[in-house]
Amino acid sequence: MAGDTTLSENYAFAGVYHVFDQHTDSAVPKVQFAHDDRHLLACCSLDGTISVCRLAPGPPAVLRVLRGHGGGVADFAWSLSNDVLVSASLDGTLRLWAPADGRCIRRVPDPDGAALLCCAFQPLNNNLTVVSDTRAVLSPPPHAPPGPLGASWVPPAS
Repeated sequence: MAGDTTLSENYAFAGVYHVFDQHTDSAVPKVQFAHDDRHLLACCSLDGTISVCRLAPGPPAVLRVLRGHGGGVADFAWSLSNDVLVSASLDGTLRLWAPADGRCIRRVPDPDGAALLCCAFQPLNNNLTVVSDTRAVLSPPPHAPPGPLGASWVPPAS
């Protein structure tokens, strides 16, 4: 437990926030807080969007809705510094986003057009892992700059 608190003190809810009204017709498969930030969170939706929300200060609010995927967003992940979001979509694309202003930094299509199911940043160096229903994997090309922006698709070793 955190500090000298009991289990019931750690899970004593002060209130419930309902900030996901923009996804009324589609499921929200994931909600995740940003790293080391208890007020910033995002959720992805099968409507093809990601909502970035702030819970405090002030009333909870949707800061921006990231749009661009042509299919449902199955998963997303925050980079360690929270300056990049990666999203995996059923439309067969991975997108890197700047959550501060909502820009799509990069779009990476699956070479076979397969649905992308989940994604994660490796916590030590921000390399990406992406899972799809095809045999390709995402890895940096030779001589790529460090970090997620130098990513490309390559087939796995046999």
